[in-house]
Amino acid sequence: MKLKSKNRHKRSFSQHFKLWLKPLLVFFLIASIGWSLVYYNPSELLKTRVSWEIDRSDLVNKTTLEAQIKPLIQGAYQLDLHQIKQRLEQHPWVQNAQVKRLFWDAINIHITTHKIAAHWEDIACNQSATLKKCQGYVTTQGVLITPDHLFFKPNSQTSEPLVLLKSNNNPEKSSTLLKDYQAYQAILADMKIHSLVRSNIDHLIIKPNMTVVLGYNNQQQRLKNFVKIYQKLRRKISLKRLHKATYDMRYPKGFTLKY
Repeated sequence: MKLKSKNRHKRSFSQHFKLWLKPLLVFFLIASIGWSLVYYNPSELLKTRVSWEIDRSDLVNKTTLEAQIKPLIQGAYQLDLHQIKQRLEQHPWVQNAQVKRLFWDAINIHITTHKIAAHWEDIACNQSATLKKCQGYVTTQGVLITPDHLFFKPNSQTSEPLVLLKSNNNPEKSSTLLKDYQAYQAILADMKIHSLVRSNIDHLIIKPNMTVVLGYNNQQQRLKNFVKIYQKLRRKISLKRLHKATYDMRYPKGFTLKY
């Protein structure tokens, strides 16, 4: 009978485990709180996590953009997405910035960069070696960008080299310059423009090496006249000579041809 009594009071392993489980949980909870008090960094809790999508990192890099918006993302609870968007779009290569909140402390930023339409040079740079911002690019939207470093890459859609547009440094007129180049190229069709130079007059360099002087008015009509004349002359004169000639189309009833 006594043996049975001892067995009745003997605890199993599971009973011992349950007995010690609660004190262990309390110990780990206290240890976690202590660790948090020692290593807790409030700034990390409020830090905003940013994920980036940039379509052309060769034009603008993440490090530059992060520095640009750093003052605006210090408080995760007070993010102004519209202000972040405006700050990013101040970068010359950023055409559009989409800013979306993922969580209370995380945002996603998608950057669309400008597409390059032409290489640009300031015609005044030939006369002043100290003039800054002598070269740059005109975007497909007619925006003139003069970065510190040039990369001379063609458009991503084609392997053709960029056309060269030369003019005075006037960003407000860069859109008109691009539109006029596009109109000239449409008239020339298969003949490709190498460069358009706009000073007080317009003149074109057409591949391989033809110069066409268009003047300062009626340029499109004069270019149409050149196309007609060129088609006639190529039947009589060798292309080797025609492709090195200068065509001055400013005369009301004719033109001059210099080899």
